[in-house]
Amino acid sequence: MDKTPISKPPAADVLSVTEGTSPLMLSFPHSGDVYPDDFGFDPKLSYSQIDNPSDKYVDELFGASNELGLTTIKANFPRAYVDVNRHQHDIDANMLDNPKAWPGRFLPSGSVEVGATLFWSKSYDTPIYNRKLTVEEAHNRLSSYFIPYHQTMTRLVERLRAQHGKVYIVDCHSMTRFDQEIRGGKERPEIDIGTRNGASCDPDISEKMAELFAARGYDVGMNKRFIGGEITLRYGWPKIGQHILQVEVRRDLYMNEETRARNENFAKVQADCAWVLNHFKTYIEHRQNAAAPAVLETT
Repeated sequence: MDKTPISKPPAADVLSVTEGTSPLMLSFPHSGDVYPDDFGFDPKLSYSQIDNPSDKYVDELFGASNELGLTTIKANFPRAYVDVNRHQHDIDANMLDNPKAWPGRFLPSGSVEVGATLFWSKSYDTPIYNRKLTVEEAHNRLSSYFIPYHQTMTRLVERLRAQHGKVYIVDCHSMTRFDQEIRGGKERPEIDIGTRNGASCDPDISEKMAELFAARGYDVGMNKRFIGGEITLRYGWPKIGQHILQVEVRRDLYMNEETRARNENFAKVQADCAWVLNHFKTYIEHRQNAAAPAVLETT
């Protein structure tokens, strides 16, 4: 069994936030690797099994954001614990010890079967728990992790939109090379850009991102496998100058999907992501200057 420790001491804050001045910002909702003590997953699971849902290293791939002075938000907790890219009512009632006591709604998505709802029940076909979640602990995950992420992201988005009149968000993710067997098992593109089928940003923005990755030699899909989750849906409002696109990088390009270790191509993919991000920032800022939008009133 993989003996890699589950927790990464010392315990970090729930979120890591950097506030920049560019109208471009990045979100990393699934790259957290600090496992809360009350996770309570099946102790027989290995680190690679429990960490499999996470978008490991994606914040490092786009680490050039620090040098570029961009606003960033990262969830430090793992996706399987509570998934901030799901709706807060996307809950499988069967996971709770007393569903009738739950204070919210149950509006589960089509991901119940694969175990990928707000609280993940499976790690790619492997059950995460050998128990039920208590209502109290599930509610705590919402109030102490999910809600702070979205409150903070809303504040960051509104600050940039007030400062620039518009805000541009890149929601950064990773994906396995192949779909799960239950979903056909097909090979995915190397990069997939999600825009809720064009609803979350103006088309030139997503087209520029696709063009930049293609220029580095990647096979790029547009809404080919993932159109964007709750974050893209919640924050994508181009009619009010709020644009967001989701970028999925295929994991086998930069890591061993089984061991979760970086592979020999990690540095190249990281350099490519830095190049893309740098040119995308330039494009956004030129676009912003050309449009010369009025700054929103803040009083």
